[in-house]
Parts: sequence; structure tokens; C-alpha cells
Amino acid sequence: MKACLSGTGRVQYLLLLACCLFSLVPLSHCETCPPGWQKGYNDTVCLTLVTNSSVWSDSENACKAQGGQLASLNTLDEFYYVQAICGAGTLDGCWVGGQELLQAQNGAIQWKWSNCDTIHDVDQPWVPILSNGSCTATACPNPAAPRLCTVVTRAGVKWDLCSSTHSFLCAIGQESECKAPKPTHREYTIILISVCTILAFTTTAIVAFLLAYRRSKRRRRSRRRKLAELSSASGLLQPAFRLYTIRELEVMTGIFSEANLLGSRQKDMGGTYRGTLPDGTLVAVKKLQRTPLQSQKEFVYDVLRIARLKQPNLVAVRGCAYENRQGYIVYEFLANGSLEQWLHTRPAGAQALDWDQRVRIATTLAQGLSYLHDTLKPQVVHKDVRASNVLLDELFDAHILGVGLSRLVLREATVGHTVIAGTYGYLAPEFVYRNELTTKSDVYSYGVLLLELITGRKPTADGVEPSDWQSTFEWATPLVQAQRFTELLDPTIQTIPDVAQIQCCVDLVYACTQHVPASRPRMSYVAHQLMELRQGLVPRPLSRTQTPPPRPPAVSRAEHTGELMNLISNQGDNTSSIEIEITEVPS
Repeated sequence: MKACLSGTGRVQYLLLLACCLFSLVPLSHCETCPPGWQKGYNDTVCLTLVTNSSVWSDSENACKAQGGQLASLNTLDEFYYVQAICGAGTLDGCWVGGQELLQAQNGAIQWKWSNCDTIHDVDQPWVPILSNGSCTATACPNPAAPRLCTVVTRAGVKWDLCSSTHSFLCAIGQESECKAPKPTHREYTIILISVCTILAFTTTAIVAFLLAYRRSKRRRRSRRRKLAELSSASGLLQPAFRLYTIRELEVMTGIFSEANLLGSRQKDMGGTYRGTLPDGTLVAVKKLQRTPLQSQKEFVYDVLRIARLKQPNLVAVRGCAYENRQGYIVYEFLANGSLEQWLHTRPAGAQALDWDQRVRIATTLAQGLSYLHDTLKPQVVHKDVRASNVLLDELFDAHILGVGLSRLVLREATVGHTVIAGTYGYLAPEFVYRNELTTKSDVYSYGVLLLELITGRKPTADGVEPSDWQSTFEWATPLVQAQRFTELLDPTIQTIPDVAQIQCCVDLVYACTQHVPASRPRMSYVAHQLMELRQGLVPRPLSRTQTPPPRPPAVSRAEHTGELMNLISNQGDNTSSIEIEITEVPS
């Protein structure tokens, strides 16, 4: 904390300490009174009553000889205190320091205390109005000398000729009556406590601000250092990663024209557009939802985190842009688009995927998921394995899109409505019933997608009421039970493969979609089986006792209509992306 305090902060602490210590010191100017004197009307005054009757001037001189002067009164409380002394017993009063002045030119009657040069009008409530007996005429023997002086009696204050004789009251240790009455010890204490409180509050606020500022500065420095480390990691960021401006992206995509839109724009999403770099390289620019609660540095750091995942079957991140709370990601461009297009909305004039191409896609997709699940430490869960998130290159190798996008998609989207990770039709049962998503959930989604590759059917039908849905599993199960594997194939497949190959793939489908997550295989095992299948080494089919019993999908029609629909109501198209998230699972 000392390091955080500036010079001003140290001075305030010293003042605070001195103030608190000073408040403990007694404020009395007179610790003790001299012999024959007594404490007066406050702790700073000592008084003594001299009963020898004297004229006023002799009384003043006698007080001065003892180091004091005739007592003077500043408050009504002091008057009452002196009145009790001067009116006690047989005393007829005693002199105090007030004396008359000659009448002023304006006609006002004025007076002053004997130890004070300041002149006062008669305005004190205990001082009576001067009588007209005062000597103001020029014929007086000594017109400059005061004629009337102040006497305190048991009846009050009166003016008497200064040549009269009375007892007198001397005072020492008294502050000048020219000044305003000084606060008492209690008032000093209250003032000092107030000042100490203000200083303590101010100092605490300054220290808290400095600590918060230092912590914020340290965090910003740490974030800049991490960004620099990630940006300098050239081995992890190939091809070169760069930050783009929105203007550059508009030039690349023709101001995000519909002609450059890849696929369809999904609900609440900005869509993906084809773009061309200045050197002619094609890229895909994904426009994300607005992120009001995310700063530019956080966005760039998250994108760099995704770009560090390098594997041939993951879509490479080339850069990003962020402006006005709008984020964009620049991906490598894959010529053959998404698997969903080839299965359900094939480009005009393009031939349907044959069996070998489908097995190649399934194999490379399994290799990409195996990298996320089995190679990375800690493991990464994709959470949205579906046909539209699988892109194909010119060789029809699969590339997985969307890893880690949940860190960039509107983080506050959970406020006001339910956000589901995954896509309707690909959800694993443990998520529907227990909200659990693990690497085994990706395996389940892969099994659904593998059956979609074999049959050419979507997991659920478009434009059909939930109660009328017949999922792909409900349609395929009777055919599998009857060993009619060739009838499962997509009718667009021209060359019918060997039944053993179809059965091998179907076995993997049902193994991946087991109800119990622990019973599902690892993606590395699935990739190995498919690699052997592509090499012509058809794996030995599982025995009947090993084959998972064909059954309807884990989420039946009634279950879809009930619990699942409650989770994903109002989410639009049944194949739309609801949210993609990257989750690290301890190994």
C-alpha cells in the first residue's frame, strides 16, 4: 500500500495522525492557578477577588502588578459567574474592566475593556445604557479620562464614578476580549473529530482509487502482453493473422452484398460472405451478432485463442475486425461450401456425393474431432457438430467450423430467453435431461451426422409439426433390424457399395448414439475404423451380442414435444444454430 501512496497521500496520513494525537492533548492554557487564585469561568482563566476597596484606576494597577488585569466579560455565562462572586456576602459589588469612553461625534455612547483597544457600542445584554451623568463637556477637569466604570453587583451591572471605591476582581490567563469568544474544550473535540473523520474518509477513498487503478493497469498490461505473445507466435498463426478494419471488409465483400452471401442468413446471425483479398485470395467473412458487453481487446484475444487451434481438419482463422460493438471473423475459403448444401441443396449441375466421398468426409471429420477430444490438453468440446458446420475443400476433405464461437456470440444473450448449446436434432439425451455437455455429446452428434451422410435425410423434417416428426432413427431402425442395409442409402448414390461397408458405418452410428455416454467410443477409435474402411480393410462387424440394439433415437417424438421444446422455444428453424461454445474438460 505504501507504494501506491503519492506524496499527497503520505501528507494526509501524517495530518490525520497529528490531528488524532492533538485531539488527545488537554486544551487548557492554565494547568494550575497561582496561590490565592481560583479557576474562573473557563479552564483558561484564573480569578482572585481583592476585598480592599479602591478606585477603579488603582484596582487596575493592582491587577497588573500581579500579571493580570481587571476581569472582562464576553458572554452571559461569564457575567453570571462573576455576579456570584461579586455579590456574595456583604460585598456591594466589585470593579471589572469595562469603562466609559467620551461620547462619539455621531452621538453614540461607547465603551471598552481596559485591556483592549477596540471600541464597542453598548450592545451587550448585561451592560446598561450609560446615563447622561457622564462627563463629556469641555469644562470637565480632565475630559479625556473616563468618568464612569463598570461595577458588578448582586443586582446586576451598573455604571459608577471611577473615583468611587469598590472591591475588585482580577483575572490572569485570559484571551483578549477584543476577539470572539473561543470555543470550549468540548467544541474543540467535536471539531477535531470531524476533521479527522473527513481526512480519514478522503485518504481511504484516495488509497482505494489508487489500488483499483493499479490493478486495472496491471490487467491491461497483462492483456497487452498476452496479445503480443499470441501475435508473435508465428508458428501457431500460419497463415499470417491480422486485424482488419470494417472498411477493408466492405471492400472485400462488396459491402456485404447478397451476391457474396454463402448459404442462408440464419436467425439473429449476420451470415457468412465471400471476400477477396487484395492479392486475389478468397476468404470467408463471418459477421457475428453485436456484443455490447465485450471490448475490442477481449474480442481480439478470443479470436486469437481460436486461431491457435491448428489442425488440417479445422477451418483456419485468418484475422478479425471489431468496430462499433460488431465483430467479424475472417476464415480461409473452402471451395465446396458446406456439407449441408451437398446433402440437401446441391449446387445446380453438381453431381451428388458418391459413397467414397461420403466415407472420406466422415473420416476427416472424425479426425478433426479426435484432435479436439484426444490431442488437445485440456480437451475441447465443440458442442455444435452438424452438417452446416462442416465445410468441404476441393478434395472433399471435411473442415470443422465454429470451434469456440460461443466466446464471441452475444455473451448476454442468456438474459431474457433460454440459449441452448447445439442444434435441434443433433442434441444428446444427457443434455436434454441433465444439461450436460461433454466430449461424448460431440460423439453423439457425430453419430447423427454420420447417419445423415448415409441416408441423405435430415435429422428432423422441415415444416412439420413436432407431433408428426419422424426422425431419421425412427425411419432407419426397422430397416437395420431387418438387415436391409442397402435401403438405408441415399437414393442419389449411383454406385452401391458392399453391404459390409454399409453395415460397418451403421454399427458406428449406433455405437456413437448410445444412451449412456460412457458406452460411446472415442473419436480416435471411430477415425481408425473409417481409415481401415477407406483402405479396403473392412473391419470385422461387431457380433450380434456386441451390436447396440437398434432403437429409436434417444429423444423421441413425445420427448421432443415436451422437455426439449420447452428449452428451444422461439428459436426459429429447426436446423438453426442456437449457440456454439468451447468447453475445456480436465483430462
